[in-house]
Order: sequence, then C-alpha cells, then structure tokens
Amino acid sequence: MLWIFVFGILASLLFVFVISYKNRPSQGPNRFGETASPVDFPTAVVRFFTGYFDFKSRASRTEFWYAMLFYVLLLFVLGLLNLPDIAVSIVLLITMVPFFSVTARRLHDTNRSGWFQLVSWFMPVGTIVALFWFNEPPRD
Repeated sequence: MLWIFVFGILASLLFVFVISYKNRPSQGPNRFGETASPVDFPTAVVRFFTGYFDFKSRASRTEFWYAMLFYVLLLFVLGLLNLPDIAVSIVLLITMVPFFSVTARRLHDTNRSGWFQLVSWFMPVGTIVALFWFNEPPRD
C-alpha cells in the first residue's frame, strides 16, 4: 500500500516538472520582469488583493511574507469569530486565487516557474523545500 502512495507522489512531481519545463518562459536575466522591491505590511496586503490574477510578475520576499502573515492572521480571526462554515468557506474561496498568485510571483523572483508551488503540497519534505525557495534572495 505504501508503494502506491510513493508512486503517486513521484508521478505528481514528474507531472509538475514536465508542465513547468513545457511552459517555461524564455531563459536569461529578467525572464519574469524586473526584480521586485521590498514593501511594508499595508502595501503587501494591497498588492495581495490587487494582484489577484497577476501570475506573471515578481513579488519580493517582504511582499510574500507580509501577505502570508496577513493570510494567517485572517484565518486566526475567522477561527476566533466562530462564523458559520459557509461564511468561512466563502472567504477562503475569495482569498485562494491571490494566495496562489503571490506564491507564483515569489517563485518568479527566485527565477523558478510558478508551477513549483505544487511541490509544497507534499508534506513534509515538499513544504520544507518550498520554504527554502520562498526565503531565497531574488535571482536573475
């Protein structure tokens, strides 16, 4: 039974790498645009929502981590408010696309395809690898 699980993970990773290789942008410096500049917390939250469908540009480390801090605080507040499940589900659906968008932009700043965020879904090894990628300085 364990071998089926391992095979599923390996097949999924192979699929991610094939997709990212096939859809990769042109090589060389600035293939995802200019390097992103650091921002403060309010600006990161505004960019989190205004860059809703922006999967092509870059996000700096501070923009990404402040957006993740906002997301965790939002989830914490939702848990404290004890809202109905449908309300929490709607909020999570609304914030799901910007979450994936800012993650893809952060990976672009490290000169990786946004598809590599799928690696973070494989606990715990993929999450640890993705955390290292998210914390890298920008690369061209």
